[in-house]
Amino acid sequence: MNNQRPINNTNASFEASLNRNKGKLITIGIILLLVFVLINESVFIVGEAEQSVVSRFGVIKRIVINKQNDFHDRYADLLKDEITLTDGVDIEVGSGLHFKVPFMDKVETYSSRLYTYISDSEVVNTAEKKQYYVQTYAQWYIADPALFSLKLGSMTSAENQLDNLIHPVIVQAINRMTAEDFVSNKDALNASLAKGLTTVNDDMAQRGIEVKDIQVHRTILPNANIESTYARMQADRAKVAQQLRSEGEEEYRKAVSGSDLEARQIEANAVSESGTVRAEAESQAMKIYAEAYSVDPEFYSYWRSLKALEESLNSKATLVLDQNHPLWSELLAYATSQTPIQ
Repeated sequence: MNNQRPINNTNASFEASLNRNKGKLITIGIILLLVFVLINESVFIVGEAEQSVVSRFGVIKRIVINKQNDFHDRYADLLKDEITLTDGVDIEVGSGLHFKVPFMDKVETYSSRLYTYISDSEVVNTAEKKQYYVQTYAQWYIADPALFSLKLGSMTSAENQLDNLIHPVIVQAINRMTAEDFVSNKDALNASLAKGLTTVNDDMAQRGIEVKDIQVHRTILPNANIESTYARMQADRAKVAQQLRSEGEEEYRKAVSGSDLEARQIEANAVSESGTVRAEAESQAMKIYAEAYSVDPEFYSYWRSLKALEESLNSKATLVLDQNHPLWSELLAYATSQTPIQ
């Protein structure tokens, strides 16, 4: 029992002290809460993919945009009369922590990411009145949150405004193109859409929106046009194939003609060279014959007679010659003039 008295006295003392300082503690808590509320009302955070509008009593005072956003520089001529390029609105660049006047400034935050617009599928005519079901799409983003907030205010209004501009631009571009260019010539289609993109941005820039890309999302042929379109595509492919075959045949003829010309040149050079070699050989042979004849004219005459006889006789031939015949007389004269072998 004696051990419990000090503990009870301590608790009683603490409670008495707490009761005496209760008012001070409540006051400190209120002050801390007010400080927290004041700090919370004095700062705001803008994320990397966000942009903000700061207004005071309904009047826009400044906007916070991304570092990559050069919208106001590129469209300065179109925005020269808008509030974001006047002296009353400041443009701050960069995300992170920003300050505002507590309880007076209101902050609205918008995403700076790309949004995708997709239209409904509608029938579109080409220049020759061929029909296609066309669906379009676009990539866009909020470039000026102040203008977007004042003139559009919501994503639904932005989508409606884009629908009123983008789809007619694409329809007009297709109306000026032939079916062949629309289906096969992507360069021509993209060039036409690029002009339309400029027209759309000239209008949407004043509403704080920039469209980055416009394309044909999907093209479907009506049943009545499918067969004729397939036939035209087949004709186009056949035309291309015939052109490739013609070019191949032309290259083949050029190759064959070149080879024939080269062969004839080689043959002519060979004939010319062989004639030169033959003439030189015959000249050399005649020189040898002449030298041999000058050494022993009688033997040479005898040898020529033998060669003549050899060439004129075959295995079954019989040659009858008079002893005065030149061939026979020369042979007898040479044979009889030689000294008998001992």
